[in-house]
Amino acid sequence: MQPASAGTPLLPATDWRAASFFSQPFPHLECPDFLDPESAEALLSWLEARNWLDLGLAEYKGYSDVPLNAFNLPESCSGLIAPDFLVQLRQLMSRFFRIDSTGNVRVTAHRILTGGSLSPHADVSQMRFTHRLLVQLNRGWTYESGGFLCLYDGNPSPNEPPRKLVAPLHRSGFAFEVSERSFHSVTPVLGGPRYTLSYTFYPPVNGECDETSPTP
Repeated sequence: MQPASAGTPLLPATDWRAASFFSQPFPHLECPDFLDPESAEALLSWLEARNWLDLGLAEYKGYSDVPLNAFNLPESCSGLIAPDFLVQLRQLMSRFFRIDSTGNVRVTAHRILTGGSLSPHADVSQMRFTHRLLVQLNRGWTYESGGFLCLYDGNPSPNEPPRKLVAPLHRSGFAFEVSERSFHSVTPVLGGPRYTLSYTFYPPVNGECDETSPTP
C-alpha cells in the first residue's frame, strides 16, 4: 500500500509491470498480481462476510452485485474507492487505452455462486461508460474451479466458441474498451463463489469531472 494525500486513507498498491495489451478480439489488457495482497485480502474477507441479494436474472445465473462507497466499506478497504486512487487508475489506464483524462468512476463488486454463469454481453449501455477494469478475488483458483472469462469477436452465434479464455486468477487485473465488439461471458462456476472488483470509467459530463463512485 502507498501513502495518499492528507486526510485520505492509504492507497492500494498496483503492479502494471507484467501487463500485456491485446487488440483482438477487442482491445483489452491482462495483468497478473495487479492488486497488492493486503488490499485484496481485506476486500475479499469483507465480501465473503456480507449478505448478498441474488438479482434473479435469467442470463446472469447466480449473479449479485453491490456498489462500493464510503457508506458500506470498512476503513480497511476505503483506499480502493479513494479519489486519489481513482485518478491514479485512470492515468494508468491511459497508458494502454484512449481514455478521457477526467470523468466519473463507478466502483462495484460482483459475486457469482457455484453453478452460476454469465451469457455473452458487451456491457454497452445508455450510460455511455467507455472502459472497465476488473480485479479477480478468490481463495485460490484452479482449472477445475471454472468461471473462465470468455472473449468473443462481436456478438457470438449460439454455441460459437470464444476467441480467448482468461483465467480468473486471484489479484489479477483485466481491463477492456467497451464497444459493440466487446462481447464476453463467464463459463459456469464450479468451485465458487467467484468475486470481482469492478471499476467503470465514464467520460466527463458537460466538461465536469467527479472522480468518485456515483450513487447507484
